[in-house]
Amino acid sequence: MKPFSICLSPGHTAENPGASRGVITEYGLSSAIIGDLIFRLDKAGHTAHLIGSDSNRNQVERINEIDPDFGLELHFNNSVRESWNGTMVLYSGSRKGRKLALKISNSISGLLGTKNKGAVIGNYRLDRRRPIIEIIRKTRCPFVVVEPLFLSNAQDFEKIDVPLISIAIMEGIYKYWEAI
Repeated sequence: MKPFSICLSPGHTAENPGASRGVITEYGLSSAIIGDLIFRLDKAGHTAHLIGSDSNRNQVERINEIDPDFGLELHFNNSVRESWNGTMVLYSGSRKGRKLALKISNSISGLLGTKNKGAVIGNYRLDRRRPIIEIIRKTRCPFVVVEPLFLSNAQDFEKIDVPLISIAIMEGIYKYWEAI
């Protein structure tokens, strides 16, 4: 496989950790998975750039300076409705972004056994995820936001496995890269 360059970012920050369930935070979990993913990609000969959870404008500028083949930010869904569950990947509407989103979504739901909500276009209108939508719309490369599962759903929560989620994302990335 031809080596690729990818930008990776954990969702949120230590100061603003996002969703939580008990002591597990979205930032802590996404950071652990991104760290594992960087290790695996580096070991396989690819170039992985860690993009910190900075302001969206700074993230977009840095990603566009690096000019990777593609990128992703990792988040975990949360809802007041405990019944909401599943895997989804947000993209901006480009064909390459959609292909990347579908490959990752299919891989995660296949390995974790989560409901596959597929590739979802990030839309500003009435969407509280506006900041993460900004990053997928303003980067020049295909960029997606991966939401492997809902922390608020007990069945999804039981499926958390850091290495397995990392492997699933990597498998989806590989399937995308081989197909383009």
